[in-house]
Amino acid sequence: MIRQFKGFRLLVISAVVVVLLGVTVSTVAADEADQEIIKMVIDALKSPDAEMQTGAIAIVRDIPGAEVTQALAQELPKLGPTAQVQLLSALADRGDVLALPAAIEASKSQDESVRVAALKTIGQLGNASSVPILAERAATSKGEEQKAARESLYRLRGPEVDAAILQNAASAEAGVKVELVSAIGERNIAGSVDTLLNAARGEDRKVRIESLKVLKIVGTPEDMPALVNLLLEIKGDSDRTEAEKTVAAVAHKIEDKTRQAAAVLAVLPNVKDNADRASLLRVLGRIGDSSSLPTLRTALSSREAEIQDAAIRALSDWPTSEPASDLLKVAQTAENARYKTLALRGFVRLLGLESARTPEETLDLYKKAMDLAGDAQEKKRVLSGLAAAKSIGTLNMAAEYLDDLALHLEAESAAVQIAQGIYGSNPQRVREVMTKVIQVTKQDALRQQAQEVINQIERFDDYLVSWQVSGPYTKDGKASELIDAVFAPEQEGQEAQWRPMPVGTTPDQPWLIGPDKVEGLAGDNRVAYLRTKIVSPKEQKARLELGSDDGVKVWLNGQLVHQNNAVRPVQLGQDKVDVTLKEGVNVVLVKLVQDAGQWAMAVRLRTPDGSKLEGLKIEP
Repeated sequence: MIRQFKGFRLLVISAVVVVLLGVTVSTVAADEADQEIIKMVIDALKSPDAEMQTGAIAIVRDIPGAEVTQALAQELPKLGPTAQVQLLSALADRGDVLALPAAIEASKSQDESVRVAALKTIGQLGNASSVPILAERAATSKGEEQKAARESLYRLRGPEVDAAILQNAASAEAGVKVELVSAIGERNIAGSVDTLLNAARGEDRKVRIESLKVLKIVGTPEDMPALVNLLLEIKGDSDRTEAEKTVAAVAHKIEDKTRQAAAVLAVLPNVKDNADRASLLRVLGRIGDSSSLPTLRTALSSREAEIQDAAIRALSDWPTSEPASDLLKVAQTAENARYKTLALRGFVRLLGLESARTPEETLDLYKKAMDLAGDAQEKKRVLSGLAAAKSIGTLNMAAEYLDDLALHLEAESAAVQIAQGIYGSNPQRVREVMTKVIQVTKQDALRQQAQEVINQIERFDDYLVSWQVSGPYTKDGKASELIDAVFAPEQEGQEAQWRPMPVGTTPDQPWLIGPDKVEGLAGDNRVAYLRTKIVSPKEQKARLELGSDDGVKVWLNGQLVHQNNAVRPVQLGQDKVDVTLKEGVNVVLVKLVQDAGQWAMAVRLRTPDGSKLEGLKIEP
C-alpha cells in the first residue's frame, strides 16, 4: 500500500507537469499550478525516502520556469549528499543560470561527491566569472574533484571566457596560473602566444614548463622568430630542453619542409655563446630539415667540445637515415671516446629507419657497427637495432650470437623479431634459427614466439607469401578489359614503384595475399602487380598452383605462362600450370585484376605430382 501511494504521488506530479507543458490554461490557473507543482516536488525532495527523492528529481528536469529553478536552488543545501548530487545534475541539465550561485555554494560542501557534482554543474551553467573559481579549485584539489574542476574550466561557454582566462593568467599565483595555462592549450585559445611567452619567462618553473608545452599547441609558423628568441633567453638545462622541443614542434607546422629550419638558421650565425649555439644545433636535429645538414656537418669538426657534442646529438635525432654516413665517420675517426660512443648509438638508430639501401648494404653497416662497438653494452645496442632490419642476412647475424653468454638475450630477441617478418622468404633457415632459440632461451615468452613462427611456417605449407607489390593501376572501362591493359610493371624499360607486400593480412588464412587489405591499394576496377624471386637449387619441373579473385596473369622469367580473365572468389589451387624452374634465380610476376569485393590470390609451387618441392628459397 505504501509503495502504491508513493507511485501515485509521483504520477500526480508527472500528470500536472504534462498538463502545464501540453495544454493552454489561464495565467492565474498556471501560476497556481506552478506553485502546487513546486510544493509537491519539494515535499518529495524532503522525503526521507530515496525513491521519492529520485522520482522527483527526474521530474524537475522538465518543469519550465525560473521560479522552479529558484525554488529548487533554495532547497539544495537542505538535502542529503545523495539527493544534492542528483539535484545538481538536474539543475545542470535545466541550463538555467539562476542555479549558478547555489552550485558555487555547493562546491564548498564538506562532502566530496557534492563538491564534484557542483563543479561539473558550474562547467555547464558558468560563464567568464566562473574562471577564477574553477582555476583555483583545480590548483588546490586532487583526484576526482581536481578532474571535475579542470574539465569544467575547459568546457565553459560564453564569448568572454577565453578573454577571462588570458586576463587571469597574467596575474594569478603560480599554482592557479599553471591551470589557466593548461586551459589555454585545451581550449586552443587564439591570440594567447604573448601571454604564454611572458609566462614562460616567469620565476616559477612549473609555469614555465607548462607554458612551453602549450606553446607547441597554439604556436604558429609566424611565431617562430619569437620562439627562437625565447629559447636563447632560457638558461636552465631542463627548461631549455623543453623549449627546444617547442621550437621544433612549431617548425613542423610549416608546410614547406625545406623552410622549417629557416628561423633557426637565420639567427645561428650571429649567436656567439656556445651554449646557445649548441641549443640551436640540437633544435635543427629535432626539426630534420635537410637544408640544415651542411651547418651540422660543419659543426662536427668544431674545436669547441660543446658544439661538436650538439652536432652529433642533432644528427643522431635525425628523422631519416640521410646523415648515417656522417655518424659512421665520427664513430670510426673520433679521438674522443664519448663522441665515438654517441655517434655509434646515433648511427645504429638511423640504420633502423627506412632507406633505399639493399638488405646486403644494411647488413654490412650493422657488421661495421658491431666491429666499432667497444664493449658488451654497445654490442647489445647494435643487436637491438638489428631487429628492425628484417632480412635473411640479419637473421643469420643475430644467430651468430645465440651462444654468446654476454649477448644471447639480445640475440634471441632480435632473431625472433626478424623471423616474424621474413619467415615466408626462407622458411627452412628461419625454422632452423627458431628451433635453436627454443633450445637455448630461458625466456618463456620468446620460446613461445619462436614456436609460433614455426607454426606459421607449417601453416603456409609452400605458399609464396613474400612479395613486392606495385599499384594500383586504373584505366577507364570495364574491369574485364584490364587484363589486357599494359601498365609499367609489364613493360620492359618502364620504371615502376615497388614496396613490400604485408604478410598475414588475413590471419586465419595466412596463405592469402590480399591487396585489398593494404592502405592505398584498396578499391574497385584496378590492377596490382606482385613480384618475387624463387631460387631453385637445380633446373626442375614444377607445378604452379594458384587461386585468384579476380583475373590473373603470370609471367615466369619474363615469359607469360598463364592467364585467366575470371571473376570469382579465390580458392586454393583453382588454376594449375606446369612450369620449368631454371637453376638459380627465377622471377615471378603476377598481374591481379580487381572487379569488386574481395581482392586476393594464393600461389604455391609443388612437384608435378603435387608433393612438396624441397630446397626453394624466396627472395622478394
